[in-house]
Amino acid sequence: TSQPTVPTSTVSSTTTQSTTICEPELCSWSEWFDVDFPASGPNQGDFETYQHIRAAGKKVCQHPKEIECRAEDYPEASIQEVGQVVQCDVHFGLVCKNQDQKGKFKTCLNYRIRVLCCSPNYNCVRSTALPSSPTTITFPTSTSTSTTPTTVTTSTSTFYSPTTLSTSSETTSETYTSTTAPTPPPTVPT
Repeated sequence: TSQPTVPTSTVSSTTTQSTTICEPELCSWSEWFDVDFPASGPNQGDFETYQHIRAAGKKVCQHPKEIECRAEDYPEASIQEVGQVVQCDVHFGLVCKNQDQKGKFKTCLNYRIRVLCCSPNYNCVRSTALPSSPTTITFPTSTSTSTTPTTVTTSTSTFYSPTTLSTSSETTSETYTSTTAPTPPPTVPT
């Protein structure tokens, strides 16, 4: 006697991930600050430091990310193009000392600064890993003489990071392999 041949089915699934950008910080430039005017004398100059700006009653963030410095009379020129010796530093602001200048008059120009301030984006999802949840799909495969259940287990997971929000969506492609099946392969739920 011969054993009946049982058809087998194989289901392959492919998971595609799409990402959505989430900015972890919200940043904006401050107003232009010009709270000090250059005075004459070797120990004088123009001091647009954070300390001077706050002392003048203006608000400047505690830890600026970037700084821009410009000469009041030459707003389109960079600090290097103006030709004076100036310290423009994100850690403290701007310092121009008359004693550091070259030329006959040795006086600093009047400068202004602005800073880039950033704060956390509390609407941005923080890093979280969600556990995988297995999904079991059972479908019968039948022949004229016997019925054999087949079980396929798939799992999906969603991961979140500080800069991206990942979501999973499944696309299932099905492959059927049969050996001498007297009936056609079953319809598999997707």
